[in-house]
Amino acid sequence: MHGTIAYRDFVFVQPPGIVVLLSPFGLLSNFVGTRGALAALRVITPLIAGTNVLLVGRLVRHRGRLTALVACGLMALYPAERYALNAGLLEPVTDLFCLAGASLVFDRDNLAGPRRALLGGVLFGIAGAVKAPAVVVVLVVGAMCLSSPRRRLLPFLGGVVAGFGCLSLAFFVMAPGAFFHDVVVSQLSRVPGSSRAPATMRLEDMTVGGGTVGAYVAVAVVVVVVLAAFAIRRRRLTPLETFALASVVAVGAVQFATTQYYPQYPAFLAPYLVIVIGLAVDRLAPPMHANRLVSAVIAAGLCVLLVSQVAAVEGATARDYENAVDAVVPAGACALSDGPVILFTTDRFLSSVPGCTEMVDPFGTMLAYAHDPVGGTATFRSALSSVDYLVLSTGVDSWLRGPYVALLPYVGAHFHVMRSDGLYVYVRNGFPE
Repeated sequence: MHGTIAYRDFVFVQPPGIVVLLSPFGLLSNFVGTRGALAALRVITPLIAGTNVLLVGRLVRHRGRLTALVACGLMALYPAERYALNAGLLEPVTDLFCLAGASLVFDRDNLAGPRRALLGGVLFGIAGAVKAPAVVVVLVVGAMCLSSPRRRLLPFLGGVVAGFGCLSLAFFVMAPGAFFHDVVVSQLSRVPGSSRAPATMRLEDMTVGGGTVGAYVAVAVVVVVVLAAFAIRRRRLTPLETFALASVVAVGAVQFATTQYYPQYPAFLAPYLVIVIGLAVDRLAPPMHANRLVSAVIAAGLCVLLVSQVAAVEGATARDYENAVDAVVPAGACALSDGPVILFTTDRFLSSVPGCTEMVDPFGTMLAYAHDPVGGTATFRSALSSVDYLVLSTGVDSWLRGPYVALLPYVGAHFHVMRSDGLYVYVRNGFPE
């Protein structure tokens, strides 16, 4: 919306789906600024959260109120989902399209016909265009459709290709090499590594909190319930149950595959995990006369989880950088930050200076050049030579590390540092402060 194209003009390490979906807000920023456009976007995040809960309910509602209560309640209160929504991350949007696709592909407990398989595939393709891990769930559904290649598999895969292609093809055509490198190579390069996030930390983020002990207890409870429901009480699995179980296993394996791990990652696991738990409760459901008591106990547990999540939200803080940046960086200036959110929320993201850098995400750029330090250094040198202000959350020596330390002499020779309400603002020599 402002004349630059992902991959061709700047590094973007995710598929382009979110670029297209949020482009109306980019257009809106022409009139209200990036800060106002972000505020408008934030208003709709509760709608995303609520829709995800409704879609989970749509998938399991035919199994009864108790199943819907468990699955929807856990989806609404899953900590990683809340974190991802609050931080404006991609997992909830990916969940939205995956769940919408699943609600079409499945008709109650069974796979639907070719028309719904096609439409569901389109939505799964859009999910993959938002974030690549959606391909894991696509593979699960594709494997389930193998038994009916012409009736289900081909329509489903055709829909996936169409959904992904409609959001991605133009970007690929404009910069095929950069597209493949940013979206595929840079992501795969994050899998290996010598220093892996510990499994205990991953389990804590994947459960409801409570530290390591709480994580182990939560995992043990889920495993016992699921085993009791699906292994001890032997009953033929329905296609929906197979999908949920296979997705939990596949997506759960991905949670342990990457070297790096972030708190929002489990939000992609959430829908399949809560559906499995809900279906397991349905299999273990007591006779009808005891259902009210079990429902009351489950509702009480969900209320406790609700209170804990409300407390987490109330205790969270977010810094507003507007006054700190306004005090030093003039409107329309050419600035670069180690955290794009700093410039985005202060209306300094867009510049009116000709030739200003088009770098959008410095951290993502470093990831993309992890195995090409020479190219990464050259890219950052070009960006630094065009900017007049560096707005950093830490000192430049903490930001430009590893191969990028070679750029420190340039910054030292051409910029001087100011402190503004906790920020490190490096101003090019001779420019106003």
